[in-house]
Amino acid sequence: MAEQWLVHPNRSEIGPNKAGRNGHYRAARGRGRRLPQESCLARVVLPSSLADVADEDGSVTFAGENWSFVTGAARSFVRRHINEDTLAPFGFKRGGQWVYWDGTVAAESRHDGSGAATLVENYLRALFPRGTHIELAEQSPTAPATRRAASQERRA
Repeated sequence: MAEQWLVHPNRSEIGPNKAGRNGHYRAARGRGRRLPQESCLARVVLPSSLADVADEDGSVTFAGENWSFVTGAARSFVRRHINEDTLAPFGFKRGGQWVYWDGTVAAESRHDGSGAATLVENYLRALFPRGTHIELAEQSPTAPATRRAASQERRA
């Protein structure tokens, strides 16, 4: 004997196709996930030739929950607005090893930790045109921001 199937009444209602009728699925709305804390920031003052893609003060700010996100956003910006043929990504994992833009290879990630801001600063200096002013800020959810300012004009 064949099994008998029961159909829920609202799945077979005749009538207009409206939410809540004819099998429309409505997800329960709860509190969404919190946005990640943007604890790493890089502010780059662009040359006047790029004023059309800069903020009112002539800069652009990249922010994210870690330096990997910040450098990825900065590289995408440069590829789109400055030079399509730009540096390799800051760092990525290949075959269990971390490979960095300058050709160095490491077993552990350099995206976080005490020296990460210096490496990010070097990457951004190589990524953006000479003479660009770069500021980095890093903050933990419990501590105030730590700021570093670097100008390529002084270091070039």
